[in-house]
Amino acid sequence: MNIFDEPGKIYSEIDDAYARTEIQARSKGHRKKEAEFYRKRQLNDQAYFLFMFTRFEGRVRDISDNLIYNKVTNQADWKINRTWEIINKQKLNDSLHFMNRVSLLTPKGQINYNLIKQYYDQRNNIGHGGSFTIAISIPTVIADMKRLYKDLKW
Repeated sequence: MNIFDEPGKIYSEIDDAYARTEIQARSKGHRKKEAEFYRKRQLNDQAYFLFMFTRFEGRVRDISDNLIYNKVTNQADWKINRTWEIINKQKLNDSLHFMNRVSLLTPKGQINYNLIKQYYDQRNNIGHGGSFTIAISIPTVIADMKRLYKDLKW
C-alpha cells in the first residue's frame, strides 16, 4: 500500500455516495438537490486533488533534498559543486521553486515533467480560489501520482 491508496479509497466512497444521491435526485426531478450534490462532488474532487498533490509535493521535496545533499557533499569539481551549493542555498531559504525541483528529477519537456506541470497549474488555480481549468478525473490523478511517485528518482 502506498500513500495514495487509502485516500483514494475514501475519495471513491464519498464520490459514489454523492453520485448515487445526485442520480436519485435527478430521477425524481429534484433539480435543486441534484445541483447541490453535483457541486459537492466538484468540491470533493478539488479537495482530494489538492490532498493528493500535496503528498506528491512532499515526495518531490524529499527526493530533491536528498539529491542536492548528495551532490553538495560528494562533488569534488569546484565548478560543479558551486552550482549545487547555489541550489542548496535556495533550498535552505525555501526559494527553490517546486518546478525547479521537478526539473532536477525529470527532463523538462518530457511526459512526466509536462504532466506534473499540468497538475501543478491546476493545484495553484484551485489553491487560490479557482477551479479546474481542464477536465480532471481523480482516479486518473491517483494512478498518475502513484506512477510518478515511483518514477521520480535521482
